[in-house]
Amino acid sequence: MTATAPVPLIGRVTAAALLAVTATALSACGADTLQERAQPTITLDQAKTQIDGYLAAVQARLPVQPVSSPPAFSDLECDANDIGPHGRKQTSRVRDLGDVPSDAKSRTVAAFRDYLTGQGFQAVPEPTGSHVDRIRLRNPQNQFLAILNGTSESGHDLTLQVGSPCVWPDGTPAK
Repeated sequence: MTATAPVPLIGRVTAAALLAVTATALSACGADTLQERAQPTITLDQAKTQIDGYLAAVQARLPVQPVSSPPAFSDLECDANDIGPHGRKQTSRVRDLGDVPSDAKSRTVAAFRDYLTGQGFQAVPEPTGSHVDRIRLRNPQNQFLAILNGTSESGHDLTLQVGSPCVWPDGTPAK
C-alpha cells in the first residue's frame, strides 16, 4: 500500500481556479448572437489590465490580503459550447486569501459584495439546487466577472477571482 502526498495549497487553488474559469468560459461570453460575437472587442492585454485594476480595487477594500503572489493569467479559448466565431479568448486571475477565520471571512464577504455592487456589479444567480461556496458578481456594462470562492462557514481557503468576457486577442475578429 502506498500513501499519496497531500496536494500543496497552490495546487488546490490552481485546480479550483481552472475549474471555475472553465465553468465561467462556458457561460460568460456576454454576446448572444453570432453577429454580436463577430464585433471588435478590447484586446486580451486590455482585458488583463482591467482584471488587475479590479483585483487591486477589491483587495484594497478587504480586511484580509492575499497570502501569495498572483499566478499567471489563465487564458482559455471561448469556443467550447459556443456557436462561434472561433478565436476569441477569455482570461482570468485568482488571488489566494488563505484560510480565513470565520469573523474575518464574514467581513470579507460583506466588503466584496458591498464594494462591487456599489460599482454596479450584479449578482449572477446559481443554478437551482446547486450548493456552491461562492459569490459571483458581473459588471453588466462590460461583462467582467468577480468571484469570491470559499464563502461558506465550512469553506477553508478563500480565493478572489476576476475574469473577462470573450475578447479577440488583438481586438478585431479573426479573418
